[in-house]
Amino acid sequence: MREFIVVSVLHQPVWLPFIESLVPAGFPSPALDHESAALDLNALLLPHPDATYLIRCFGDSMMGGEDGIRSGSLLAVDCTLKPQSNDVVIASLDGMDYTLKRLIQRPDQSWWLVPDNPTYTAVPIESPDVFTVWGVVTHIVNETRPGKLGQHVRAR
Repeated sequence: MREFIVVSVLHQPVWLPFIESLVPAGFPSPALDHESAALDLNALLLPHPDATYLIRCFGDSMMGGEDGIRSGSLLAVDCTLKPQSNDVVIASLDGMDYTLKRLIQRPDQSWWLVPDNPTYTAVPIESPDVFTVWGVVTHIVNETRPGKLGQHVRAR
């Protein structure tokens, strides 16, 4: 099942505290310097505000991959980027609904839409003239406490 929800974005800087030191996956050292800077979350996620959007995905075809895309993930999608092999893209093939898949060019130069979940099959792009990429996914936000994202989305 494929379903997308497009999320409206604010085109102003969103400065958030940013700690430059890396956090180890284990126990952090108390000796680390915790000086903080600020990070503009909009500049990071939406470098081309008029051609970038946020969207949530549903379904499990991209679960299990290295990028950690799962049902409910919030995706930043940039429409200005030229898709390259191994990019995760939102695409339409043969006029079908949109789909979220990895765009792969195989050694024989053929192009495929490949799900990260190995239980799904890859789809060859046999007619490039009926294939459209609607954007390249540049960032993925996953909730560790699912269900809160919807509370922060509002109609324009």
